[in-house]
Amino acid sequence: MTLSAVDLKFVEGFLGDLRNISNEGRKKHSAVKEASETAIIRLRNLSLNGKDVRQSIVSHCLDLLQPILLAAESGNSKLVILGLQALQRLFAHETIADTSLPVVMSLMWTLMENHTEELKLIQTITIIITSSNILHGEYLAKSLVICLRMHFGKDPVVSNTAGAAIRQLVPLLFEKALEESRLDRNAAERPVFEPQRLGSNSVPASLGRCGADAYALLQDLCQIMNGEQQTWLIGMTEMTRVLALELIESILMGYRPLFDSKEFSYLLRERLCPLLIKLISPCVRHSRGGAQQPGSSSTGNSASDKPSFPVTVHLIRIVYVLLIAYCDLLRTESEIFYSLLMKFVDSDKVVWTKLLAMEVFFKLLTDPKMVLLISQTYCTKAASEGVFGDMVNTINNYILAVFVKPTSPSASPATSPSTPQQAGTQIFSPTFTYKDVSIQLVPLGKPTLLESRESEPPAATDSYGMSLAFSCLCFVSRTMMELQEALPPTGDENKVALQMLVQHSWCGMLSAVSTLLEASCDDSVTDSLLQICKVYVKAAGLVKMDIVREAFITALCKAAFPINYTIGIIKAASSRVASFRPDAAGLERKANGDTAAADSKNRNQIVAVGTPLSSSFPGAVMLTAKNITCLNTLLDITTALGDLLNNSWILVLASLQHLSWILGMNQIVPGSVNGLAKQRQRANESSQSTILTNVMMSDLPELTKRFDDVFRQTRLLTDTSLEHVVSALCKLSQDALETTAASRDPSLFAVAKMVDVCLVNMFRIDTWWTVVTQNLTEVAGNTNPVLREWGTDAITTLVKECLAYDFRPSLHSNHNLQNKILHPLLALSRIGWADVRLKQFNCINHIILSFAEKIPSCWRPIVEVIGAVNGIADDALIRAGFNCVQAVVSDHLTGISFDCVEQCAEAATRYGNQTLELNVSLTAIGLLWNIADHIFKNRHSFDVTQDRLLESMLTLYKHLSQLCLDIRPEVRKSAAQTLFLAIASHGNALDLPTWHRLIVDVCYTLLKCLEKYCMTASEERIGDEEDGKVVMHHSRDTAKKQWAETWAMVLPTVTKTVLGNLPVVVKLKQPQQAWQGILHHIQRGGISGLEEVSMSALKCLDDIILIGEGREQDKLPLDITVPMWDDVWKACHGVGVGLNDLMRRSPNIESLPSQKLITFYTIIYRRLNHQVRNNFTTEMFRKLQDVFPAIMLPVLNRNASKMMACRAEISPLQDSVLQIAESLQLEVLKPRSPSPHLITELFNLWLKYARHSTSHAVIARALAMEPEYLIRWWAATFSLFSETAMQRVVELYQQTHAWKLVMDSDTLSNIIQAIHQPLKLRQVDAHQTAWRVAVESILKTVRITLPHVNVQSAPVFYNVWIHLASAVDDVLYGDDGQIVEWGTDDVDFEVMNFFRSEILPHVALIPIDDLKFTLNVFHKGSLHRHVMEPSHVLPTGSEKVATLCFEALLDFHLYHAHKIPEADDINLPAILLRCEKILSGLTAESDTNAVSRGKNSLRCIKSVLHSIKQTSVTNVDRQVWHDVIMLYPKLVGLVPVHLNVPLRAEFRNLLAAALLQYSELIQPPFKL
Repeated sequence: MTLSAVDLKFVEGFLGDLRNISNEGRKKHSAVKEASETAIIRLRNLSLNGKDVRQSIVSHCLDLLQPILLAAESGNSKLVILGLQALQRLFAHETIADTSLPVVMSLMWTLMENHTEELKLIQTITIIITSSNILHGEYLAKSLVICLRMHFGKDPVVSNTAGAAIRQLVPLLFEKALEESRLDRNAAERPVFEPQRLGSNSVPASLGRCGADAYALLQDLCQIMNGEQQTWLIGMTEMTRVLALELIESILMGYRPLFDSKEFSYLLRERLCPLLIKLISPCVRHSRGGAQQPGSSSTGNSASDKPSFPVTVHLIRIVYVLLIAYCDLLRTESEIFYSLLMKFVDSDKVVWTKLLAMEVFFKLLTDPKMVLLISQTYCTKAASEGVFGDMVNTINNYILAVFVKPTSPSASPATSPSTPQQAGTQIFSPTFTYKDVSIQLVPLGKPTLLESRESEPPAATDSYGMSLAFSCLCFVSRTMMELQEALPPTGDENKVALQMLVQHSWCGMLSAVSTLLEASCDDSVTDSLLQICKVYVKAAGLVKMDIVREAFITALCKAAFPINYTIGIIKAASSRVASFRPDAAGLERKANGDTAAADSKNRNQIVAVGTPLSSSFPGAVMLTAKNITCLNTLLDITTALGDLLNNSWILVLASLQHLSWILGMNQIVPGSVNGLAKQRQRANESSQSTILTNVMMSDLPELTKRFDDVFRQTRLLTDTSLEHVVSALCKLSQDALETTAASRDPSLFAVAKMVDVCLVNMFRIDTWWTVVTQNLTEVAGNTNPVLREWGTDAITTLVKECLAYDFRPSLHSNHNLQNKILHPLLALSRIGWADVRLKQFNCINHIILSFAEKIPSCWRPIVEVIGAVNGIADDALIRAGFNCVQAVVSDHLTGISFDCVEQCAEAATRYGNQTLELNVSLTAIGLLWNIADHIFKNRHSFDVTQDRLLESMLTLYKHLSQLCLDIRPEVRKSAAQTLFLAIASHGNALDLPTWHRLIVDVCYTLLKCLEKYCMTASEERIGDEEDGKVVMHHSRDTAKKQWAETWAMVLPTVTKTVLGNLPVVVKLKQPQQAWQGILHHIQRGGISGLEEVSMSALKCLDDIILIGEGREQDKLPLDITVPMWDDVWKACHGVGVGLNDLMRRSPNIESLPSQKLITFYTIIYRRLNHQVRNNFTTEMFRKLQDVFPAIMLPVLNRNASKMMACRAEISPLQDSVLQIAESLQLEVLKPRSPSPHLITELFNLWLKYARHSTSHAVIARALAMEPEYLIRWWAATFSLFSETAMQRVVELYQQTHAWKLVMDSDTLSNIIQAIHQPLKLRQVDAHQTAWRVAVESILKTVRITLPHVNVQSAPVFYNVWIHLASAVDDVLYGDDGQIVEWGTDDVDFEVMNFFRSEILPHVALIPIDDLKFTLNVFHKGSLHRHVMEPSHVLPTGSEKVATLCFEALLDFHLYHAHKIPEADDINLPAILLRCEKILSGLTAESDTNAVSRGKNSLRCIKSVLHSIKQTSVTNVDRQVWHDVIMLYPKLVGLVPVHLNVPLRAEFRNLLAAALLQYSELIQPPFKL
């Protein structure tokens, strides 16, 4: 077959190689020549045999290789070169058989060991591996070993060439493996890869030949780095970690797809990564204390402990490759690598390790994709951290460490600001300065350390590291900015990425930027840092990360002030952020406020000195150019990112407020609608002491304009952002209020800017109106006058501007908006400051004048504002507000709604209630009349229901009733007249339910309140006016009297209102409630204790009675029903009970009701009884007795306690009281009377009258008399009244004693008991006649009754006897024998004789106990007691009564004792024996007492003899007769006795009388 061009070229070339070998060996190496010639012949034959030349050559490869082998072994350099050249051709054309490879490799190994043509050998191996794919496995490994061994030879040229060959061949192996993996069609036939045990060195069978070679090489490299014996590169005697790492780096960097296979991925994860971590770890553990600076000698740790710079660099380079290319395969391992890199930057590590890691960070962060990858992939930690966050925190920590603990001064020419950078004239200008540390940033190119090939680290400085750190921060910010720009088109994906980026980096970024910003001395750097802040603020706003946005805003705000300047809001924000930020170890600010940065002459110079607004900052505030730069950045942010600030607006505005204060910016508050403005300085002008440089002074107008633009541009913000702005200004306003509480000058910034914001956002008033006005209202109520004025001006200005604004839709048709705008004026009404209210009223006046037609539905809040007068203590304000009310009522009443009419009534009521201006109050009452008349006249034209109309009229009446309770009597009088005039005029428009409420809720409530106020009013005299022109009458000189006047005026008016509308009242749903209500108040007035009010109440009752009397006379058509008359009677009775109680409680005569009042009351009561005569009940009769006669008052004067009436007279009052009973008696006794059953109660009433002279004095407390004298005085005063009553009782009893009801009711017993009381007057004053009339009355009534007493009627009189005996006992002896002179009056004898002759004959009908009591009455006065009891003394002149009593006892003993032996207590034998003994003892020398007893003994003997002679013999005991006869000699023996006492004549007469009794007994009636 014909040779191809390639084969032909190969054959010709190879023949040329053989000829060259033959020619070269012809002279000295014949064997070489012969072998060459033989090979030539063989090659020609093979090329001409027509077969595949390549295959034929392979088959005869050993023959053809023979001259090459001999040439290489000849030791001739030229032959060796020619042989290797021929060998290269064979391998290049892939005409070497596998069986020939051992020979070839042995040849090359020999050349390597003999150091023969090493460069050509390296070339040959390179060509063999590069141009052919024959070498695999151990032969390939041996080739690499040859190169490696030559690399570590002594010849530098060979070493370098071999190193280059290795660096070329190793990647080539992996390239072939990668190619093989792509084109491998036999992969499915190979076994599946199974992860091997850790430590196994076998090559996976699943790999192809090239893949297996690459796997084995990489595995051996890992073993070499780990210090283990290689398993594939057999024969290698020396290998450095640096080279191994370099090779691995080239592999990893160039052949990333290869590691997607399971085999290489396994090797990467299980072998390489753990090895890298192991090798890096010593570097991490190595601290600065164990390191030595370049050029210094080792004095501490051994060299083995010191990390190798080249090894570390290559390790870090590999790590960097893995991080950027293999992060998807090695997520966990990558996190470990990141962690190790971060540890490199620890403050205790050597400088070059920190800078090395910083360079890696720099390279990573310069790639935006890598930044996003890190932030999104490694988030295994908390949500706010992650690898990316740790990386930024590490950079931050490095920055902090540089400032706190810099490296050796010699390491940085920028360490000392005073040291020249070079020996020339260039002066050092630091970029950052903090305390004693100054740093200058340097330009950045290729990584200094990461690309270094040196064995020792180059000189590194903090300036370089700071430059890296600063650049890293800028690159992160740049990435974030790119994401922000990409947000709108790409949507959520980039937003999530941005959120992750911000979330993981903000803490460290914030700390770093804050630190650098504080230390920055360079304007461009400051701008970059501020730009970073702006980027983060925007990013945080876009992804809704409020705390991040707040943190960076806080940092910017703090940067705009001196270090120690504190703002409470920003300080609080810093505290919130602090919980999210990592600790900034080592960075502390001086407490004394030293400036952190050493300002140069041209930078950060002080541009303004002002007064601090913060109370915690001592002295003046000095602002630098950097502070102003930060301020401008804040202004830029508010302008550009206003919609993203949200809650951070408060921080920005607080800063602007403080800066405007420090810079002395004047605040402007827009004035009235005409566009005028008023400019206000601070509250205390002397406190402003701002000093500005010329530059600052020229910039201040522009800065002020930018301040204003911030608030003017709020019109471009969204509604939500505007709400945040307003909320922030409100918070600042609240802080200003707190400032005033601390007695410091407030800032007016918030109020002024709040107005600015509102004026430019008028088109969306709903967004801010409520919040702003509420805050301004609170400001207006502050105690600071300037702040209060500003708040009020702001509210009034906003209200006017809003009313003048052209809204769409128009304000005229938007009723809700009208009310909303005017509502803040209403809120001002709750503020008590006069200046605020004055501005409020002025604003209302302006509104009424200018906008009345524009806001037809706003009258309600307007009237509510001008009606809010409660708490006003300024008469000028009262007049101003009332003028507004007058204007509305006078000019606009017909044009306002019914609701507003009602409000006008309420407003007028409030002005009527105020107490500063009497004329205003009186005029306000007139306005109420106008309003009431307006409602009445237009009641049919109002668009309201009838119920609403009536309710309004009722409310108006209530307002007037409230004014009737005013503290000023003039107002009360006017209001009362107006009220009842309105009721009389407009009452016909009311329906029945309204009438009921009017009467009950208005009239009766008014009376109740009048009673309350009157009863609690002061009784102290009201002084005259100071000018002496007004003299108050004594009847009105106390508040109580004035209230009484009003009460006395209103009560009859209310009564007339009820009576005048009685037809309506009786038709009410609850007429009884209305009727009883007026009666209740009449009753309360009657018992008020106030003469004027009581008389007025009685007149009201009289008016009611007149209706009944008129009805009887057919003068009135009205008819009061029986239940209504009953209610009237009860009320009248209640008045009487109350008057009784009042008299009982009266402390003096002056407080007692007058005779005129009581007399008028009794007359009314009598007339009222006539009205209810047909319905008079027993209960009414009993209640009547509660009043009469107790209500009667004697005619009194101031000397009543010193006077005693000689003869009582019936006063008109007493006569009227008697007429009440007489009128009732006529009704009871008249023929066909409907009330005969009341006879017993009639008796009780008369009997109570009869007892009145002895009853307890109701006015005892007022009279203040001695008790004994009071009883006598009272009895003398009412004796004739009681006598008259007792006479009426006897007359009535005489007429009715036979009535069964009278007998059954034990009337006689009741009469005796009642008259029993006057009988006791004998003990008080015997000269009184009442007790005699009482005795006479008892005797008459008993005489009337006794004819009707018999056995059948005895039970009816069962209780009479004991009461009769008790009465006799009291009248004769008194209580406990108080009557000493008993028995001396003729009445005594008459009474006892009546008992003996009229009562004792009926002993059979008297109960035994009563009989005993009766006999005991006789026993007390009996003669025999003086005889039997030596201590008993008979009053002089009572012998007649005593004898009568003894004879009565003898009669009972002789005639009735045998029937009732238990009642008999007379022992005649004992009496006679005692008489005998007394008489026997009498002699001429006996004293008067003995003689007196002798006389009584003679009387007893006489009575006994007389009695026993009159009775039947059978009734007298024989012993009595015997004893009597035995006395006769004793009596005769007394005849010759001559007594020497004045009583002897009487004694002798009694003795003679006793002896004469024996005349009939000379002969006894029976035989002895």
